[in-house]
Amino acid sequence: MAVIGKGVPSYTFGRVTGAVRHFRSPQDVIASIDSDLEATIAVVSSGGTTFLSPILGRLGGIVARDGTLRSHLAIASREFEVPCLVGADLTEELADGTEVTLDIVDGAGVVRTGADAPAAATPDEDVSAAWWAYVRRVGDEIAVKPFDVTVGPEALDRLLAEELTDDRLDDLVQHMGRAFKPEITRRSGFTSELFPMLPYMTLSVIDDFHTYAERVAVIDAAMPAQEIGKRLRGQPGMVSPLWIWMVGYHYLTGRECLIQMGKLRRDERIEEVRTVVDFWRRLTLAHRGDGTLDYKDAGFTNRYLPADVVDDLVAQGSTVDAASSKALKRLNATVSGYSFLYFCDSRVGICDSGPYPRRDGRHTIVRDYLSLGPSAWAYPWAEALTPPYGGLTLALTFDPAAFTEFEINDWGTTFTEPDQLLSAVTEATVVGRRADGSSEVLGPERWAEVLADTSRAHMELYQGFADMGREERIFAATRMYTSGLRPFAALAGVTDQIDWAFSPDTTALYPDPFDDDTAAATVFGTAVVANDLPGSFSPTR
Repeated sequence: MAVIGKGVPSYTFGRVTGAVRHFRSPQDVIASIDSDLEATIAVVSSGGTTFLSPILGRLGGIVARDGTLRSHLAIASREFEVPCLVGADLTEELADGTEVTLDIVDGAGVVRTGADAPAAATPDEDVSAAWWAYVRRVGDEIAVKPFDVTVGPEALDRLLAEELTDDRLDDLVQHMGRAFKPEITRRSGFTSELFPMLPYMTLSVIDDFHTYAERVAVIDAAMPAQEIGKRLRGQPGMVSPLWIWMVGYHYLTGRECLIQMGKLRRDERIEEVRTVVDFWRRLTLAHRGDGTLDYKDAGFTNRYLPADVVDDLVAQGSTVDAASSKALKRLNATVSGYSFLYFCDSRVGICDSGPYPRRDGRHTIVRDYLSLGPSAWAYPWAEALTPPYGGLTLALTFDPAAFTEFEINDWGTTFTEPDQLLSAVTEATVVGRRADGSSEVLGPERWAEVLADTSRAHMELYQGFADMGREERIFAATRMYTSGLRPFAALAGVTDQIDWAFSPDTTALYPDPFDDDTAAATVFGTAVVANDLPGSFSPTR
């Protein structure tokens, strides 16, 4: 048995063996439709190939001679759970009928001739070593690296129980920095006509650094992070993966800003860093449940909701026709705009999870609008609002063949090519959630009513923000982010045991330098983007 090629695995798959069959045109696909394809390894030229769609879910595996993890075949194959290598470099031409094995070795995809296989996959007792090796590994230019560790329930419990040693802490911080830098670099912009965005973002992450260690210690003592994560897996609309992500990443961004300003050495307050990063690690691992830490770890997906919860959501939905499609788009756009304003011109109140495969080949995205009125975040500007519902959850079902690219990034935002997700939705469920925990399904006949009520609340909220002065807006938006631990504290029952005030070390930085947009942009941008580090975050030693 010999390795005759290497490529990038589209997801973490088990070893498969099959016979090569080249597909060069739609006619080749049509000719194969009545064949037994489960033991066929398709070889194609391009990772952007779309003509395999009639048979893609039946194939034993795919080898694409070019392409990346964002190519159509990479996305579609992981959704169908068909082993696939993209960007494959083969050392020899393969004739049809040649028996090959597709495998993953040390994170790299390999093509071997013959069916013989090396040793079995990593046993449970070695999962820890493999997982930390994954954390230390460097990914591609956007920090993507195939997640090649199978983490079962028992192995996950062992990972959660591990001590975060000095070496592991630094490994994890560097992994996070490498994951964060391309995302913050690709962000669309940091401007807002209402809110001075760079001042409030910089103040908020710095305040997180000054306050989070004490706050998470109180929460963790009352309910361990892993227990919180497991409880939040049970249903949508509670606390999104984005707010979990922010616990660790915003904290480390604040640390980096202070290092950039010369107010902190990288070897200072390390026990506080350990407290927060370990809380985030356990919270994230327990919530995702599969050993991954980020959407990109899992091929730009997050399928944390139980299958029966998604099934129930979808079962209550309505078929979308031309009229209801237009109404759905208007409702989504209206609530999205309102949520954006509610969270101070930020998308953190919106989060997508999925895509969840359906039995009929379609997929479902679950979109949460987390808070539209008074809530656990306890925002002062929301207390007098009376929107029709405290939050909305949408289940959007579509044919994945409508897209050549599909990605949900680490901030829970879906990007597609073509770029109109809702135009492809064939079935939709809209659930209105009330503050008392009750909910109701809203059929298409109710969407216009909800839209009108949300628009009314939007104008009330807009007027309130418009009446604020610059300083008041800066600190309102800073409060928006620094309240990020409140939902976790509420679940743990310790909201009243925590001091939620800004740190004096934070307020001392206003107005000098952070009333100045340029000064704030310089600190923030130099700290996490325009630095000479491989990622956004400095080592811890």
